[in-house]
Amino acid sequence: MALLKSLFVILAVMTIVLMVANTASAIDCLSGRFSGPCWAWDGEQCRRLCGEEGHVSGHCSASLKCWCEGC
Repeated sequence: MALLKSLFVILAVMTIVLMVANTASAIDCLSGRFSGPCWAWDGEQCRRLCGEEGHVSGHCSASLKCWCEGC
């Protein structure tokens, strides 16, 4: 029974480590070049600026900010 509990704990820790590592690689950051509110129709400009900053892409959020992907 103790072996089963130990195995479960190890499996749970490994799952958490893998989830954190996967999430860390997909973190978004604010664009340093986009100014003003980022409305839905500004999406192309946000993507372009993020690309020029060296990021994968970008998108406008509900908080009207331009977020770059793959930071």
